[in-house]
Amino acid sequence: MLKNKSILSLILVICMIVSQALILPANASEVDLLITGTGINEEVIITEADWSKYSMVEKIFSTNNSLGFHKIVKAKGYDLFELIGTDNLKNDYDYEVKFTCADGFEFTKTISELKNTYSYNDFTEKTKSNVSPMIAKYNAVLADYPKDVFALPITWSDRELTEKDLDRDFPKLVFGQNGIDDMNMSKWGKEVIKITIGEELKKESINKSPYKHLSYEGEPYNVDAITGATFTIEGPAVEGYRAISLRQIEEDLNGQVTKIYHEKVAGKTIENSYEGINVKYLIDNYVKVRNNAGNITFKDKSRQKILTVPIAEAEKYVVAYGVNEVPLVYLDTEEGYIKEKHNDNGCFKLVFEQDKKSAKEFSNVAYVYIEEKDAKNIYEHTYAPYNDVKYTDYELIIHGDGLGKEVRYKVSDIEAMKTLHVTDEYSLSNSEYFWYYNTFKGVPLWDLLLKAGLNANIDENTSVRFIAADNYNFAPMTIKEIKDSSLYGYYEKSALDKGDGTFPGEYVDPLRTGMPVLVAYGFNGYPYVTRPADDGFNPGLGNDGGPLRIIFGKTNYNDTNGSNQVQFAKEIIIGEGNSLMTDEKGSGNGESTQIEVTKDSSWSHDQSVYKDYLDRPVLRVTGSQVKEPMTFTLRQIENLTEYAVRDIYTGDGIREFEGVVLWDIISNVVGLKDGVDAPSVRVFSGPNYNQILRSNDQLMNGVLNSQGKIKDIILAYAVEGYPLVANEGDVGYANNNAYGPIRLIIEESKSMWVKWTDCIVVGTGDYEAPELKDVKSASVFNDIENHWAKNEIISMQQKGYAKGSNNMFRPDDNITRAEFISLIVRILDLDTTSAKTAFNDVKAEDWFANDVDKAVENKLVNGYENNTFRPEAPITRQEIGTIIGSLLEGNLTAAETSQILSSYDDDVADWAKEPVAKAVNSKIIQGLPDNIFGGGQNATRAQAIVMLLRYLDK
Repeated sequence: MLKNKSILSLILVICMIVSQALILPANASEVDLLITGTGINEEVIITEADWSKYSMVEKIFSTNNSLGFHKIVKAKGYDLFELIGTDNLKNDYDYEVKFTCADGFEFTKTISELKNTYSYNDFTEKTKSNVSPMIAKYNAVLADYPKDVFALPITWSDRELTEKDLDRDFPKLVFGQNGIDDMNMSKWGKEVIKITIGEELKKESINKSPYKHLSYEGEPYNVDAITGATFTIEGPAVEGYRAISLRQIEEDLNGQVTKIYHEKVAGKTIENSYEGINVKYLIDNYVKVRNNAGNITFKDKSRQKILTVPIAEAEKYVVAYGVNEVPLVYLDTEEGYIKEKHNDNGCFKLVFEQDKKSAKEFSNVAYVYIEEKDAKNIYEHTYAPYNDVKYTDYELIIHGDGLGKEVRYKVSDIEAMKTLHVTDEYSLSNSEYFWYYNTFKGVPLWDLLLKAGLNANIDENTSVRFIAADNYNFAPMTIKEIKDSSLYGYYEKSALDKGDGTFPGEYVDPLRTGMPVLVAYGFNGYPYVTRPADDGFNPGLGNDGGPLRIIFGKTNYNDTNGSNQVQFAKEIIIGEGNSLMTDEKGSGNGESTQIEVTKDSSWSHDQSVYKDYLDRPVLRVTGSQVKEPMTFTLRQIENLTEYAVRDIYTGDGIREFEGVVLWDIISNVVGLKDGVDAPSVRVFSGPNYNQILRSNDQLMNGVLNSQGKIKDIILAYAVEGYPLVANEGDVGYANNNAYGPIRLIIEESKSMWVKWTDCIVVGTGDYEAPELKDVKSASVFNDIENHWAKNEIISMQQKGYAKGSNNMFRPDDNITRAEFISLIVRILDLDTTSAKTAFNDVKAEDWFANDVDKAVENKLVNGYENNTFRPEAPITRQEIGTIIGSLLEGNLTAAETSQILSSYDDDVADWAKEPVAKAVNSKIIQGLPDNIFGGGQNATRAQAIVMLLRYLDK
């Protein structure tokens, strides 16, 4: 199930139909839904005005969601098959139907699966009735039963649907159940924009444009440093920020604009032709904007303000990626810069209509910040919902032998210290070289310590330690580092800094110094809250991690001070002293909301472009307390489905992650030495960064969150249906799914999350990088040690394809037709859920039945004249050659076939000659001793594995 952003396909088709030109005007009619593919006779394009042409129907659906709730839902909308058209749908095949949603999520079903779904009106078999899928515009829940409060038969009352029941996710796909326990509701598609029946229609590409980086092969334009750049939409009026890569923007044709603009360059006003994407289109299609959205502020790649305009004027602006028929580059010193084209200062520029007389040079742009028009711009916790006592009465405790007493200040106390207040903008950057500028309000920590009674002449080398409520590990500081604000400066990101860590920042001076270490209670005009689940949290702003934070300026240009903020600040210890936090918050019993993961339901990397990650070594578990260090590939991690969970985590917003439980890997997979009851665990991201997990109870039993839910600590490999990739510029980045392929996730402890997790040290020991030479097979076959195909068998086992029994692979045994077909169906990832047995000797209950029928359906194999398949018969080498050869592209002439096979002294059957020759020519199949091909000989299990591995490597 591929979940990449797929709006490109939608736009491609629209552009082909609406216009033969390369450019689609920014004000073109928006298409709500496109129905396309080889499984229909004509494409169906539905705009907002077209819905009135179709009849609306009402239907009742029984549903289960992923949390086990049983619901009866009434929906009103459009019958899916009526939208497709009864005569428009081809009936020669059980076509696969792919649904693409606005956020890029994709899922598939077959026509027969869509037609054979049911509603159980009281959740008993006797009320089972067929229900057709629909695109719902209105819906209401008529009955809602938690899994623990559920008695059959259920009862419910019907009611009329009104405008209050309008579904904000329209067009929304709704379908019935294939059984009473089917969790169909969790698979309903929100904001479906495209339905592909069968294969994509082959159309002439219109994506090529000389302005686009993607139109070129490799350097100097189509390189990760440029195509991975992002344009970010954020701010308090946005329901969660969105970082959109240049690759995504250039692939999205719908908002594309090419236009000539006046611009002043080198003191002269000239006309430049820019191509880019309309800002209003980006806002409308990539984020959800609140109803109270006000002004939008554009910021450059250093987060400096360019200009502010009302959101109603967004349509006047374009984020450009190319100028004068060449792509933009960062600097005028780069390869790819062409002086007469003026294509520097990219790789995005903000362009708009300018008067010739007053035209200015356009700026690079990287952010648009959307404000709330009714924002109070009050930092203090003095108004709802921020005046809750959990914020106002939250205490910061200052103690230690350097102070000699214990002093407690409530947030309300600190906010009342008006003579000490400071409001200032700080420049920050994090460990990913991501810069940002925020305005904070609070009290300088040094002034607060003096008010608490600290001796102003205390030894400047005295230790100062910060304790956070989430147990984040902070390095101790000194009194001098707190007292001397001249150590901290305000820097502006250099225009020469590409954000890849190579810029020599040691030569850059701050614009100013004297930035105090600040105990902040609010930023950018909003008070802090504690968790993303709290009232008052703004996902476009990110004002969690409070109600108090400690903020530092930059000690130098390269200082990653943004990663060193003290979130959830709770204690400050001056000198020696122990933490007063003895209560184990976040521990205890609670309701579990996790979903078990199966191989079929997993969001793993075993799909599309993400497969490249699978066989990389990604995790090393080592240390003095484990039985034996182990290194895992990502495939091995994701194959641990018995330890995998899917759950909603609060931290970086509120998002659903899938991954393996950390404690299960440590205790059940790697194993602890005898007598280790309280392991010490550090989680690393490279050799220079680690987090200490201080609570063994949370490690072993999960984190009890503020809502009473228990959440396991996991090593996540996917989020919201998208496998994790390393960086925003990587292929496969789609919807904020960076910082993988493995990421540590701890509930309600964002500061403890570890990006790019690659090593776990249990006990004492240093960081060890995961290396391929240390990867061991999950289980070892005892009979392949000295076999010629040992390495290939192990490789296929690690990929999840080579299987045995009782630790034996039996490499020299014949492989049966059923065994081989099952193997290749799995390798090709063919859906086997809807196959129907068609052979006399293949029963529906046979373990291989679906595989055989799916292979026949895909024309990989045929049966015999008497309608038998002979599943237990050995498969021959030429039969394997025929199957693999049929999968290879291209055709051979009779002469070419004869030439390739002439190197063997024996013959290949006429029906197998061309595909076998293709497999031989591709070096997938080789001959046998005595210069023969041996086409009629039975293939061994080892031979079959080697052939298939070579096919996979092609």
